[in-house]
Amino acid sequence: MVVRPLKNEVAYMDINELYKEFREKFEAVSGECYRVEKVADIGELLVNILNSKNCKSISLHESPLSHAAGLIAKLSEAGFEVHTDDLLNRTKTDDVGITEVNWGIAELGTLVQIAPEVDNRLCSTLVPIHVALLKTKNLVPDLDSILDIIHDLPQIPGFVGFITGPSRSSDIERILAIGVHGPKQVIAILVDE
Repeated sequence: MVVRPLKNEVAYMDINELYKEFREKFEAVSGECYRVEKVADIGELLVNILNSKNCKSISLHESPLSHAAGLIAKLSEAGFEVHTDDLLNRTKTDDVGITEVNWGIAELGTLVQIAPEVDNRLCSTLVPIHVALLKTKNLVPDLDSILDIIHDLPQIPGFVGFITGPSRSSDIERILAIGVHGPKQVIAILVDE
């Protein structure tokens, strides 16, 4: 059972329970979810995942987690072509976009991305595969919790994206199509450290 926190109070259930619920909901909408203990483990996991999907080129929006994990070096050493600039053009042709997202909503299996920078949004929307990095401690139980958090920020962000699995549309003939208006695959990697 999720305990509704009071405003400005962190009274969430056990992080492992939040992760379990997040993963279940995220995978129910065709997302892939992984969890690593240490930041240093992100690179090896990513190399394995991206090799299994035959990816070659990556648009990376640099972030604190990507820097701490040394992703540019690790992915380059593994033979991937990693782009960190000219992302407006690179995301149109790269296989993968990697971003760091701010929170995850357990009850919905939703990633929350504050992204005033266009490059960050491009790496999560224009590529066929979006890999989202998230600190496990930033899971919240429900939508009300994230709305309280955003409301209490010093400034309301210019862009907040809610990502719930791959892009889905069924507006033509009521036939579900995946990846029409965004990524065909979304992969969440949560890190405990």
